[in-house]
Amino acid sequence: MIRIALLAAASVALAGPAAAHDLWISPGPGSVMVQYGHPHEPEMPAARKLTGLIAYEPSRTVGLTAQAEPGAVPVLRATLSGDALVAAAYDNGYWVRLADGSYRNASKRMVPEGEKSQWSVKYAKAAVGPTAPWDRVVGQPLEIVPLEAPNAAKGAIRVRVLFEGHPLSGADVVATDGATFKSEADQARAATDAAGEATVPLRAAGPQVLAVNHRVAPSQTPALADTDTYSATFAFTVADPKTN
Repeated sequence: MIRIALLAAASVALAGPAAAHDLWISPGPGSVMVQYGHPHEPEMPAARKLTGLIAYEPSRTVGLTAQAEPGAVPVLRATLSGDALVAAAYDNGYWVRLADGSYRNASKRMVPEGEKSQWSVKYAKAAVGPTAPWDRVVGQPLEIVPLEAPNAAKGAIRVRVLFEGHPLSGADVVATDGATFKSEADQARAATDAAGEATVPLRAAGPQVLAVNHRVAPSQTPALADTDTYSATFAFTVADPKTN
């Protein structure tokens, strides 16, 4: 079991946006589930890499406790009572790609023969319940902030993407349901404008997961990685069955 107190670094995968592993949060009965991997191929998140899990309730902020729960859908589950904007951070560490195309979870200092290297961090937020403070900016280095009530979105949602507190332009925001595989060509997506804003299509009512990736070179730790790779998700449920 782990006690989460503060948000810190999170992780992003090694491939491009279509192939990258994501971190996202799903609501459950009296709880939230932290999930990792691809929507159709979830993997067990590593509890030691989860560095923050916080519930921003309408009147208070609460640190949550997460526990590994193996099963058909492996998750880290935390008890949640009431509506909240839940935020998570996950540090996936350093990765090096070798000449044969395989990857090693190590820094380039330890594997100098690698072709390329990166530090990978992931962030996730979820608006759980109609009174969750869904528009709150929680200060994640890469963050998706909705500009309209997520649960009432009609066919699309307007969002702003922030990187280190500033609007991020030219970033692709991809929409999934957090469960179904879609090829890159079939993904609903929209690019952010100069103000960091995008209107992202929503294909159906029900669970929604928005995702964005951002890569920075050189790395803040150039002795250990060539680039820093960030990913962020925002999960919510569209309540209106007439969406699309």
